[in-house]
Amino acid sequence: MRASLMTRAGSVAAAAVIATTGAMATAGAASASTHAARRLPTHLAALKARAVAHHKHVFVVAGRLSVFRFPLRDRLVSLDRITGKSLVRIGHERTNGAGVAAFVVDPKVTARFVLVFDGTRHLHSSHSRVVLVRS
Repeated sequence: MRASLMTRAGSVAAAAVIATTGAMATAGAASASTHAARRLPTHLAALKARAVAHHKHVFVVAGRLSVFRFPLRDRLVSLDRITGKSLVRIGHERTNGAGVAAFVVDPKVTARFVLVFDGTRHLHSSHSRVVLVRS
């Protein structure tokens, strides 16, 4: 079957439009799916202090969670004890208005602790330095 020159030109133009818009739609979907959300870096500083509770000497392991030196409040921070090559979660606390979470520990033997923030969709996870508590 013979088609006129105008019919063939029209079908070529239609195919070009479909190909162009399809390629743009595919490129838009691909760039949208590969766009990763940027997560802010966090910092978790730790310290240890000796305290007296119920006429007994205990230790307080406290940490301050911050992002760009601004405290992060109402975030879950956990206390992990290092046993061998693994971490055992001892407890968890929410940070206060100053970004501080504190844990009271009284180990029977010398123990090593780490404070851990698991992170969120918008905040990176972080952990503190190792805190050594000698009994």
